[in-house]
Amino acid sequence: MRALRPLIPVLFLLFATVAQATHNRAGEIIVCWTGQGLIYEATIITHTKLSAPADRPELTLFWGDGTSSVVPRVVPAEDFPDQDLRRNRYIATHEYAGPGSFILKFDDQNRNGGVVNVPNSISQSFCVETNLVIDPLGGNNCSVRFLNPPIQDACYQQPWIHNSVAFDPDGDSLSYEPVICLGLNCAPIGGYQFPNQVNGSSGASYSIDPVDGTIFWLNPQVLGEYNIAFRVHEWRFVNGDWRQMGWVTRDMQVTVRPCSNQPPVIAQLADTCIEAGTFLTFDVQASDPNTGQEITLNALGQPFVLTNSPATFVSPSPAQNVTGVFSWQTNCGHVRLQPYQVVFNAVDNDSEVQLQDYQSMNITVVAPAPQNPSATPVGNTIELDWEPSICTNANGYLIYRRSGLYGFDPDHCETGVPAYTGYTLLASVSGLNNTGYTDQNGLVIGNQYCYMVVATFPDGAQSYASVEFCAILDRQVPVITHVSVGITDAVAGIDTVRWSNAYDLDTNARPGPYRFKLFRGPGYTTANTLVYTSGLHPFLSHPDTFFLDQGIDTRNEAHVYRVLFLGNGGVDTIGYSSPASSVFINTVPNDEQITVQWTLNTPWTNSLYEIYRDIGGTWTLVGTSTTNTYTDTLLVNGQQYCYRVRSIGAYSDPAIVAPLHNFSQETCDRPVDLTPPCPPTVVLDNDCEVPLNTLTWNNPNETCADDTYQYRIYYADSLGAPFVLIAAVVGAENTVFTHVNNSSVAGCYQVTALDTLGNESPFVVGVCGDNCPLYTLPNIFTPNGDRVNDYFVPFPYRGVRSIDMQVFSRWGTVVFETTDPAILWNGTLQNDGEPVPDGVYFYACTVHYARLTGTETVVLKGYVHIAGSGSNSPVN
Repeated sequence: MRALRPLIPVLFLLFATVAQATHNRAGEIIVCWTGQGLIYEATIITHTKLSAPADRPELTLFWGDGTSSVVPRVVPAEDFPDQDLRRNRYIATHEYAGPGSFILKFDDQNRNGGVVNVPNSISQSFCVETNLVIDPLGGNNCSVRFLNPPIQDACYQQPWIHNSVAFDPDGDSLSYEPVICLGLNCAPIGGYQFPNQVNGSSGASYSIDPVDGTIFWLNPQVLGEYNIAFRVHEWRFVNGDWRQMGWVTRDMQVTVRPCSNQPPVIAQLADTCIEAGTFLTFDVQASDPNTGQEITLNALGQPFVLTNSPATFVSPSPAQNVTGVFSWQTNCGHVRLQPYQVVFNAVDNDSEVQLQDYQSMNITVVAPAPQNPSATPVGNTIELDWEPSICTNANGYLIYRRSGLYGFDPDHCETGVPAYTGYTLLASVSGLNNTGYTDQNGLVIGNQYCYMVVATFPDGAQSYASVEFCAILDRQVPVITHVSVGITDAVAGIDTVRWSNAYDLDTNARPGPYRFKLFRGPGYTTANTLVYTSGLHPFLSHPDTFFLDQGIDTRNEAHVYRVLFLGNGGVDTIGYSSPASSVFINTVPNDEQITVQWTLNTPWTNSLYEIYRDIGGTWTLVGTSTTNTYTDTLLVNGQQYCYRVRSIGAYSDPAIVAPLHNFSQETCDRPVDLTPPCPPTVVLDNDCEVPLNTLTWNNPNETCADDTYQYRIYYADSLGAPFVLIAAVVGAENTVFTHVNNSSVAGCYQVTALDTLGNESPFVVGVCGDNCPLYTLPNIFTPNGDRVNDYFVPFPYRGVRSIDMQVFSRWGTVVFETTDPAILWNGTLQNDGEPVPDGVYFYACTVHYARLTGTETVVLKGYVHIAGSGSNSPVN
């Protein structure tokens, strides 16, 4: 049984009984490239009141380039008498002179009357705009279009949900925003209110999902007709950046009617991805909470309007609980970067207001992975091959590489090669049939190299990644496995160097006997100094693969080595090994800690480092690291600590001995307190009337330090001025300081904390105060020597940096001048002892105030009367 109908605002009585004139209810402009030059076709779509006397067989369209066209209506118009609705279309073409951004619009008198949220709607023009971007980089452009009509009723105090089902024929990404309805000349209508802002709508909310475009009005509180507008932006990924390709504004009408209905509900749907060529099918369920009501379930979206293998939706017969079936045979023509939005719509059959629910989901069609890839070592390169993508619209491939196999198992929506796999982009090739690549980029013999290939598409879409495929370069040259410091010394240091034989060498093409030459160099990359030559050996399994490099400086520098392999009795050069260096460490002391850092260059991968400290003559493991740094803590300042590091690594070729252990040199250091206290938190009490600045701050010893003993106070007299040290406060407990700069309290302060070793905390954002300057002058003084009012001086003043004052007689003669703010004129000529006559004197005083932003200048002009000076001689 239905609930009793709720009380309804009186506004509905007017709405229900008054017939409103004129006609425009909803509309938009869509535009699309015709395929020829710069010719575009625009379509104005309007929805008007069928019962209104006004009708428009033609409209004027402004193309946004200073031109316009009178556009006739496509005949016949579509009429919907049960909705008092006529759908009109006006189509025209236009050729633009060149690229640019153009605002297309039409402006038609008038809107229909009685629209609740549009003031005096019957007198308001109806105007909508569309932005067309013609961009040589972005390519051809067609605007958004809508699959769902812009007229939908709402039920009083029930959720209203709407989705316009917008799609872009170019596959551009879309975003949505609410906008104000436009009136005459497409200016925003003054006084327009969003539906939840109308009087009586307390507690209602109104929003649009910026991603899928679903509009939610929860819940309408006032009956009547409303107009809302929203803008759909198009975005295209061009040359690595998102470019806006235009937007379309839709203005639509919602009628809130009285009813006791509740909307149907569609079960939640998850986004999905599907490989092109796969058949996708799933069920969609909906139900209605009102007993006895039936719902109709439909589907909208671009997949249903495709000319190439469109999707289908089997709508069930109306019932209270229904299940529909979505089906889509995808193919390569559907592959694109942006997902396809599908919107499911459930409508009930209430006799008063048919309420609706929408559920949207995204379907991304992904191209299959390139098939049958292979990697073949050829000399010191690796040849890569794969089959062309089965999607002939692919325009190239991305090739990724890493050392060693990862074991990538992508999710069904994971396209391309994600960075977390450790693969990096090696190269890209263009063309569907360009299915080979020679990798000769920094390959190291002894490592396994693995690859994945991804097909690319013109809009930036990527296929699933191929399977991982790997290869190992043939060992046709030696492979260094050991560069370890045996003795640390500046003169008598020793490095131990080992290498393996070139076991994969073609001995028929490269006959023996064979010989090694070992080269050394300082640092990590270049080894050109010959330090060892082996004897000749007839076979590849040369026994001489070890050398102790003695009498070198291992304390102060690293050494790098490479091995030259010679054949044919040591005459023919076969090739060099990759360079490999020793591990070289340095230390950074700090308060009760030492940070050990190391540098090395090896052709193998080091996965772990062990840090050893000399404890009582025994090298003891104190920590491990997977990076090139380690901090040893809880040390005693001033005590010496010695360290060495052992690297642990391996080539990715399982045939090479592993793990590889190599030691650094030994180095020693002493921890020292280099860490300053944390910066004090300063509070400024800026009393500009006293004037006095009082600084207070916290004691760092109570939070972040234990050895603060002094503070330094720095001052800058204005913003941007340099800070100057003005005071030092000894004692961590003394956290108050007062200051005034003459009579000025304008300026900024920094307070730093120092510890017992002189470490000073850094500057932070200073605290600043300003003056409230005051400078006024009396109008009389009596320089008669009675010590009362004998001087011309200002009243108590503050915030004055300097003045420039001149005092004139009535004949214009300067009788006194000063730059001292205190003035102290005793009534004599230039203060030289000769009194000026009694009378009235004019002064001009330029006052320079000290302000936080710099000097502020004001000019004071006035008169001062001198009485009792004792002189009757005029001043000329």
